[in-house]
Amino acid sequence: MSFWIAQIIGILGSGAAIIGAQMKDKKKYLLFYALSYCFFVINMILLKAYSGAINCFILMILTLISSKFEDKKIPNWLIIIFTIAILVGNVITYKNVFSLLPAIASIIYLVILMSKSMKKIRFNTFILRTLWAIYDFIVKAYTTFGLDIFSVLSTIIAIYRYDIKKKK
Repeated sequence: MSFWIAQIIGILGSGAAIIGAQMKDKKKYLLFYALSYCFFVINMILLKAYSGAINCFILMILTLISSKFEDKKIPNWLIIIFTIAILVGNVITYKNVFSLLPAIASIIYLVILMSKSMKKIRFNTFILRTLWAIYDFIVKAYTTFGLDIFSVLSTIIAIYRYDIKKKK
């Protein structure tokens, strides 16, 4: 039963991430991603994918905190604390090489939060969602995986709409 509940919650998390990728400004992007990480924490716990759960929890907290620094640079000490938290969380939950994918995605998310350029944010979101898609497939978060693929495509569309088409 928890497998099916996890699949439904994964849909909600992916939906919030997909909507977030289409946001033109960073504040709305961050709010949708905080919501998506909240759902992903529950999703991963139900699937016993603890590496993913710990990273999603750390990223949810980081996203909420960083939204308060929208007009300012995130302090370096905060980045260092969250980097250490990600590394410690992954050492504790390490299972195999695939359990490192959430850590890599989390570091990319830190880069996203430090970036002011929505163009860079969209490109890094593409990489981030791709890494999560691989991890989600491996931990059997199938609905999340399917929607991760959709999120990757949505991000590609956003890159085209805002970054490539705009140049033409």
